[in-house]
Amino acid sequence: MSKAEHEWENYKKYIDEKTIDFSDAFRALKNNYELIIEEKKGITNSDLESSNKIDTLINEILLPLKYLIKHSAFQEEQECRMIYVTSLNAPEVKMVNKKFLFIEYEADVKESLDKVYIAPAARDYQMYLAWLLRDKDIKIELSNNPYRQT
Repeated sequence: MSKAEHEWENYKKYIDEKTIDFSDAFRALKNNYELIIEEKKGITNSDLESSNKIDTLINEILLPLKYLIKHSAFQEEQECRMIYVTSLNAPEVKMVNKKFLFIEYEADVKESLDKVYIAPAARDYQMYLAWLLRDKDIKIELSNNPYRQT
Protein backbone atom coordinates (compact mmCIF):
# COMPACT_ATOMS: atom_id res chain seq x y z
CA MET A 1 0.00 0.00 0.00
CA SER A 2 1.40 3.40 -0.98
CA LYS A 3 1.74 6.22 1.53
CA ALA A 4 -1.12 8.09 -0.15
CA GLU A 5 -3.40 5.04 0.08
CA HIS A 6 -2.44 4.56 3.72
CA GLU A 7 -3.18 8.23 4.51
CA TRP A 8 -6.49 7.99 2.64
CA GLU A 9 -7.51 4.91 4.64
CA ASN A 10 -6.65 6.66 7.91
CA TYR A 11 -8.59 9.75 6.87
CA LYS A 12 -11.59 7.69 5.72
CA LYS A 13 -11.61 5.79 9.02
CA TYR A 14 -11.49 9.06 10.96
CA ILE A 15 -14.37 10.55 8.92
CA ASP A 16 -16.41 7.35 9.31
CA GLU A 17 -15.95 7.53 13.11
CA LYS A 18 -16.97 11.19 13.16
CA THR A 19 -20.02 10.40 11.02
CA ILE A 20 -21.13 7.74 13.49
CA ASP A 21 -20.54 10.10 16.42
CA PHE A 22 -22.56 12.81 14.70
CA SER A 23 -25.39 10.42 13.80
CA ASP A 24 -25.60 9.21 17.40
CA ALA A 25 -25.59 12.76 18.80
CA PHE A 26 -28.12 13.96 16.24
CA ARG A 27 -30.44 11.04 16.98
CA ALA A 28 -30.22 11.79 20.72
CA LEU A 29 -30.91 15.48 20.09
CA LYS A 30 -33.91 14.62 17.92
CA ASN A 31 -35.30 12.26 20.58
CA ASN A 32 -34.86 14.88 23.29
CA TYR A 33 -36.51 17.50 21.10
CA GLU A 34 -39.50 15.22 20.52
CA LEU A 35 -39.77 14.56 24.28
CA ILE A 36 -39.72 18.29 25.01
CA ILE A 37 -42.42 18.94 22.41
CA GLU A 38 -44.57 16.18 23.94
CA GLU A 39 -44.06 17.65 27.43
CA LYS A 40 -44.91 21.10 26.10
CA LYS A 41 -48.23 19.79 24.75
CA GLY A 42 -49.14 18.96 28.34
CA ILE A 43 -48.75 22.55 29.48
CA THR A 44 -52.11 24.21 29.74
CA ASN A 45 -52.94 27.38 27.85
CA SER A 46 -53.11 29.18 31.18
CA ASP A 47 -49.35 28.68 31.61
CA LEU A 48 -48.34 30.63 28.51
CA GLU A 49 -45.21 31.97 30.23
CA SER A 50 -43.78 28.46 30.71
CA SER A 51 -44.63 27.56 27.14
CA ASN A 52 -42.83 30.67 25.86
CA LYS A 53 -39.79 29.90 28.02
CA ILE A 54 -39.62 26.41 26.51
CA ASP A 55 -39.84 27.89 22.99
CA THR A 56 -37.04 30.34 23.81
CA LEU A 57 -34.85 27.55 25.21
CA ILE A 58 -35.42 25.32 22.17
CA ASN A 59 -34.50 28.18 19.83
CA GLU A 60 -31.33 28.96 21.78
CA ILE A 61 -30.26 25.32 21.59
CA LEU A 62 -31.15 24.71 17.95
CA LEU A 63 -30.19 28.04 16.33
CA PRO A 64 -26.40 27.45 16.41
CA LEU A 65 -26.86 24.09 14.68
CA LYS A 66 -27.69 25.76 11.37
CA TYR A 67 -24.10 26.98 11.20
CA LEU A 68 -22.78 23.42 11.52
CA ILE A 69 -24.70 22.02 8.57
CA LYS A 70 -23.45 22.86 5.13
CA HIS A 71 -25.17 22.74 1.78
CA SER A 72 -24.17 19.73 -0.33
CA ALA A 73 -22.72 22.08 -2.97
CA PHE A 74 -19.90 22.76 -0.50
CA GLN A 75 -19.07 19.13 0.29
CA GLU A 76 -15.64 19.23 -1.37
CA GLU A 77 -14.46 22.05 0.87
CA GLN A 78 -12.32 21.17 3.85
CA GLU A 79 -13.32 24.13 5.92
CA CYS A 80 -13.06 25.10 9.52
CA ARG A 81 -16.02 26.94 10.98
CA MET A 82 -15.41 29.00 14.07
CA ILE A 83 -18.62 29.64 15.93
CA TYR A 84 -19.03 31.71 19.03
CA VAL A 85 -22.58 32.16 20.28
CA THR A 86 -23.09 35.07 22.62
CA SER A 87 -25.20 38.14 23.20
CA LEU A 88 -24.62 41.30 21.19
CA ASN A 89 -24.13 42.96 24.59
CA ALA A 90 -21.12 40.78 25.44
CA PRO A 91 -17.96 42.86 25.95
CA GLU A 92 -15.95 40.76 23.45
CA VAL A 93 -18.28 41.70 20.57
CA LYS A 94 -16.74 44.55 18.56
CA MET A 95 -18.37 46.74 15.94
CA VAL A 96 -16.67 48.80 13.23
CA ASN A 97 -18.39 51.54 11.23
CA LYS A 98 -21.80 50.49 12.55
CA LYS A 99 -21.61 47.68 10.01
CA PHE A 100 -19.19 44.89 10.92
CA LEU A 101 -19.63 42.74 14.01
CA PHE A 102 -16.79 40.47 15.05
CA ILE A 103 -14.97 38.82 17.92
CA GLU A 104 -11.19 38.85 18.01
CA TYR A 105 -9.67 35.42 18.55
CA GLU A 106 -6.42 34.88 20.43
CA ALA A 107 -4.96 32.88 17.58
CA ASP A 108 -4.07 34.68 14.36
CA VAL A 109 -6.65 33.09 12.10
CA LYS A 110 -5.03 34.60 9.00
CA GLU A 111 -2.07 32.26 9.44
CA SER A 112 -4.33 29.28 8.70
CA LEU A 113 -6.12 30.68 5.67
CA ASP A 114 -5.37 29.66 2.11
CA LYS A 115 -8.41 30.97 0.28
CA VAL A 116 -11.55 32.87 1.23
CA TYR A 117 -14.80 32.37 -0.65
CA ILE A 118 -17.42 35.05 -0.29
CA ALA A 119 -21.09 34.82 -1.13
CA PRO A 120 -22.44 36.93 -3.99
CA ALA A 121 -24.38 38.95 -1.41
CA ALA A 122 -21.06 39.90 0.24
CA ARG A 123 -19.45 41.18 -2.99
CA ASP A 124 -19.51 44.75 -1.65
CA TYR A 125 -17.14 43.67 1.13
CA GLN A 126 -14.54 42.01 -1.10
CA MET A 127 -12.24 45.05 -1.04
CA TYR A 128 -12.58 45.30 2.73
CA LEU A 129 -11.58 41.64 3.09
CA ALA A 130 -8.67 42.19 0.69
CA TRP A 131 -7.55 45.09 2.85
CA LEU A 132 -7.80 43.01 6.05
CA LEU A 133 -5.72 40.24 4.45
CA ARG A 134 -3.28 42.54 2.62
CA ASP A 135 -0.23 41.27 4.51
CA LYS A 136 -0.90 37.62 3.57
CA ASP A 137 -0.98 35.75 0.28
CA ILE A 138 -4.64 34.72 0.56
CA LYS A 139 -6.91 34.52 -2.46
CA ILE A 140 -10.43 35.93 -2.20
CA GLU A 141 -12.93 34.47 -4.63
CA LEU A 142 -16.61 34.97 -5.26
CA SER A 143 -18.47 31.71 -4.67
CA ASN A 144 -20.87 30.31 -7.25
CA ASN A 145 -22.39 27.96 -4.71
CA PRO A 146 -25.86 28.63 -3.30
CA TYR A 147 -25.99 30.98 -0.38
CA ARG A 148 -28.40 30.65 2.52
CA GLN A 149 -29.66 34.00 3.77
CA THR A 150 -29.85 34.05 7.58
